[in-house]
Amino acid sequence: MTKAPKYWVACSGGVDSVVLLYLMHEEKKDVGILHCNFQLRDESSQGDEAFVRELAEKLELPIRVKVFDTKKYGKKQKINTQLAARELRYNWFDEVIEKEGGIILLGHHYDDQVETFFLQLRRGGKVRSLAGMPVYRKGYLRPILKYSKADLIELANKQAWHWREDISNASNDYTRNWYRNEILPLLNSKAFPMESVVPLVNNFQQIFEFLKTLPIPNSILISDWIRLTIWEKQHVLVEQNMGEYSTSEIDKLIIAEKGKFIGNTQMKLWNEGNELVFVAQNEIKSQFELNSSVLPIDEVELNQKDLFLDAFKLKGGLSFRNWKSGDRFQPLGMKGEKSVGKFLRDRKVAAHQKAKIQVLVNENNEVIGVFGFGVSETVRIDSETKNVKHIQLSEI
Repeated sequence: MTKAPKYWVACSGGVDSVVLLYLMHEEKKDVGILHCNFQLRDESSQGDEAFVRELAEKLELPIRVKVFDTKKYGKKQKINTQLAARELRYNWFDEVIEKEGGIILLGHHYDDQVETFFLQLRRGGKVRSLAGMPVYRKGYLRPILKYSKADLIELANKQAWHWREDISNASNDYTRNWYRNEILPLLNSKAFPMESVVPLVNNFQQIFEFLKTLPIPNSILISDWIRLTIWEKQHVLVEQNMGEYSTSEIDKLIIAEKGKFIGNTQMKLWNEGNELVFVAQNEIKSQFELNSSVLPIDEVELNQKDLFLDAFKLKGGLSFRNWKSGDRFQPLGMKGEKSVGKFLRDRKVAAHQKAKIQVLVNENNEVIGVFGFGVSETVRIDSETKNVKHIQLSEI
C-alpha cells in the first residue's frame, strides 16, 4: 500500500486552492490532493473534477476524489445546500485524517476571513465565531490566510497557473455571495476598510484563546455567574451547547422562580434557587429496565434504591414511568395522599433531578412507589407479610 502524503491540499480548482497547491509543489513538499464534487453545477462540477484530476496528473501527485449527492443529504438533514456541502466536506476530511493521516491544507484567504467576520456579526456572533478562522486547528492548516484574493490572482497570472472560475460566485442567491459582491465592496469604499478588520479578528482570537483556558462548569452559583464578564458567560453557554441563548435570557431565568429551566434538544439549564445547573438531555432521557422477583419475607435484604412491596396486596400488572404533575400517592406512615411533586420537594430533591425520577404504577396507572424513596402505604410490608415483591429499576 502506498504511503499517504504528509499534506493534503483541498483543491476545488479555484484560484486560491490552485495557488496553494503549486506553492506546496514548488517547495517539494510531500503533498496529495483532495477534491469534492458536490454535483451542484451539472457540467461545471464535472469540469472542475476533470481539471483537478489533470492537475494531479501534471504534477504527479496522488489524488482522492469524493462525489456527493449534496441536495439529497441537505434534504435529509433539513439544512440548506451550503451547510450540507460544508458538513459533507469536513466529514470526509476528518475520515481521511483518521484513516490515512496527514494534515489538510485549506485555501482560505484574507477576503474569506473578512467575509466570515461580517457574516457572524450579522448573526449576533459570540466570541468564538467573531474570532474567525484560525490558521491552525487539529488536523487542518490555512497557510495563505494572510493573503488577499487579489494577491493570489496576481501570483497565478504571473506564474501562468491556470484555474477554474466558479460561475455560481457571481450569483447573489447565497448570503455569503451577497456579502462578497454587494456589501463588502460598499463597506470597503465608504466606511470600513477591509485591512482594519483582521486586527479586530485577531483581538477576538486572543480573547477566545484566553477563554479556552477557563474551566466549563456543569453548575455554578448564581452569585459567581453574576461576576463573570459577558465574554465568559457567552463562552460557557457555547461550550454547554446553549450558544443560541443570550446572557439577558439567563438573567430572566435567574429572577424566575426556583425549578424553572430553559433549553434545547441537547441541554437544559435549571434555576435551582442559589445556583444554575446544566443537565444534558441524554441524562434526563435515560432508558430503564424493570426486573422483579418474589421472595419469602425472611430472605429479603432491604436497600434504599429498590422497592419492596407486600406481594399479596398487589393486584394486576406493574409498570413504571416518569412522574408527572398531578400524580398522587399515600407515602409510608401517612393516612392521606400527597402529590408526588410536593413529596419530592419536601425531600429537597433538586428540580433538575426530579426530571429523572421514576414511579411504579399499578394496572390502573396509580402510583404505588417512587424509586429511590419508597412505596405507598397501601402496599407496604407489615407483620403479616409472607412474600415480598422485589422491584429493581436498572439503567440500560
